[in-house]
Amino acid sequence: MIKVISFDLDDTLSDSQFDELIWRTEIPKAYAKEKGMPFEQAHKEVTAEYKNLWGKAAGNWRDASFWLKHFGLKTTWEDLLNALHHEIKHFDDVVPVLEELSKRFKLVIVSNAERKFIDAKLKLNHIGKFFSKVYSASSDFNLKKKEARVFKKVLEDFNIKAEELVHIGDEEEYDVKVPRSLGAQAFLLCRKGDKKADFNDLHEFKTKVLN
Repeated sequence: MIKVISFDLDDTLSDSQFDELIWRTEIPKAYAKEKGMPFEQAHKEVTAEYKNLWGKAAGNWRDASFWLKHFGLKTTWEDLLNALHHEIKHFDDVVPVLEELSKRFKLVIVSNAERKFIDAKLKLNHIGKFFSKVYSASSDFNLKKKEARVFKKVLEDFNIKAEELVHIGDEEEYDVKVPRSLGAQAFLLCRKGDKKADFNDLHEFKTKVLN
């Protein structure tokens, strides 16, 4: 019997355009302005450093504030958010599906994203009200990705067995294989239809779990 449903965030509930613009445009733009160089050069230096620290900065790698400090910039997370908050978007099926599922199950977020990104997205359309708890692999566990201990924490917090948890997300390794390794049900969502996915939208997923 299902008791808790956990959702990945990016490309599951929200599209990733906001994140891409933060990392690929706004931080390089701030770097270019404060370091006095062309955007193209700043973009090259910034993205090279992203790659250089992948696997070395653990959960901090997903924290925009960490990078602003790392690059010695005066720009703040609030500056980035104010510039791009209008780019945060949820998929059309998100609110109606969450409204219906929240009547039957406890809902949680289990995401790789850093908590500031999560909080900003949950404010949009007030979808944060649907979730009993939010788990950030990077902020709460200092991990690059959703490892098994993140899902174990969900089971512990809700005092449920693995088979009473269902997770859905867009990464086969961390949204499907990892939770399934614990005995939880897990499904792959691909909204673009370019993967061998279990579902292409949340309405299909909702029908599955309700039946």
